Amino acid sequence: MKCMLIGGGDTGRGNTVYSTKEIDEEIVKMTGKEHPTFLFVGLASSFSDSYYDTMKAIYKDLGCECVYLKKKNIINNRDIVENKIKSADIIYFCGGDSIKLVNDLKEYDLVDLVKEAANNNTVLAGISAGAIMLSKEGYSDSLKLRGESDKYDFVEGLGILPIVFSPHHSKDKIDELMGEIGDREVFSLENNTALKFENNTYEVIKSDKNAKAYRISKMEKMEIIKGNIK
Repeated sequence: MKCMLIGGGDTGRGNTVYSTKEIDEEIVKMTGKEHPTFLFVGLASSFSDSYYDTMKAIYKDLGCECVYLKKKNIINNRDIVENKIKSADIIYFCGGDSIKLVNDLKEYDLVDLVKEAANNNTVLAGISAGAIMLSKEGYSDSLKLRGESDKYDFVEGLGILPIVFSPHHSKDKIDELMGEIGDREVFSLENNTALKFENNTYEVIKSDKNAKAYRISKMEKMEIIKGNIK
């Protein structure tokens, strides 16, 4: 199984500066192909068309053929959906609303296709909400975005990886996390860091040498570079 879980960062959309270059390059390298097929899944975002345009420019420059899984295809044409997923070398799940992403994948009966892709060594990449979805659980702002809570909370992912993931690590967020963590062990990543998973091992990939990734429990907070999944 090959996965890249990205803690956050700017892709160059709007007035932002592109900050995840080294991570995106590593995602392409993980395929072992010179011209892999990159499939963008924008279900978590309210601005998926412009998001795809940005990611298409990035991955086209990295030698990829770029494909977009549009919501209208998912609803109206199952054959197109299955072909795009099965033909992809990289499936990239964007940021946005974690709960919406998980619910849409279940509603549109895509979960088994995603898990099948994982088992066939397709590289599954997710940033923020996309990374939470690939995990069994994540520390998310989805309920805040929906106006249903005034704080972060743990939400369910699909469990492609047996971990708990928290993107956009910051002091304020971790102060909240420690009050909710219970007996969990959480991978908490700053922007411009990612966890590269292959088989049962992980390695931290950085596009900012000063950014950090942590493994956090009630008892300790430990900076990580590489290790094994329990």
